[in-house]
Amino acid sequence: MTNPAVDGSGATGAPHVLRVEPTAIPAMRTSIAQSLDKLGKQIEHAFNDLRIRPWAGDPVSDETAGSFNEHSMDPGAGAIAALSGYRDQLQAAADALRSAESQYRMVEGDNAAIWGKGC
Repeated sequence: MTNPAVDGSGATGAPHVLRVEPTAIPAMRTSIAQSLDKLGKQIEHAFNDLRIRPWAGDPVSDETAGSFNEHSMDPGAGAIAALSGYRDQLQAAADALRSAESQYRMVEGDNAAIWGKGC
């Protein structure tokens, strides 16, 4: 059987194809799952602790805090959005690997059944 292809999307939005050796899929899935767990905790931490408050109670610190919060928390272009986008790409890779593994097991299971019949 040829190696299953795992489709994902890159930062440019262009689709990429990754050839994966079937025996490597379980370790890759474990690695991605661990990365997703760590990233999820970092996103939660950033979301809860990244926002700053005006520290001096003056217009300058108010403006600075507002600008920082806007740039870090902006749902379209902020740091949280970048981390969330990365998490979504990791999740898509995990889903694609799960699908590839399922397809591989189905095909190999069918092949094993055929081979066992002496065809």
